Amino acid sequence: MNRTDSATVLLDPVQITQVEGGITVVSFRRPPTPTGPGQVDADLVRTFFTKNFQAMTAKASRLIVDLSGVALLDSACLGPLIQRMGEIQKNRGRMALTGVDAPGLRQILAMTRFDKVFTISPTVEAAIAAVAGTATRT
Repeated sequence: MNRTDSATVLLDPVQITQVEGGITVVSFRRPPTPTGPGQVDADLVRTFFTKNFQAMTAKASRLIVDLSGVALLDSACLGPLIQRMGEIQKNRGRMALTGVDAPGLRQILAMTRFDKVFTISPTVEAAIAAVAGTATRT
């Protein structure tokens, strides 16, 4: 699926982009390191989820949160994620996570069983298809 950015909001290190189909993608821009992209600072991630996430995604009925570069989420981050998912589902919308690659992130999602609650897609493109309702079933 071709991503066409119609609007982008930057709140360092967060980028919020509107793509085709009215889908909102929240992503974290990873700082460069000599060996490639680094990890996003945990305090910045926590601050975003506790202070900005709800307000900045309030109008989204189709939401993707790309956690690439995020090493860990604590309960301060998980609470707003689960709350937002409930609001979206209540209004018959869809939400997906992607970029759940860090071992600590996978572990916390498994321990809380949120890996069974959220739709988790391997790529942003797959998440767009899942949220748009065009994902192929395997």
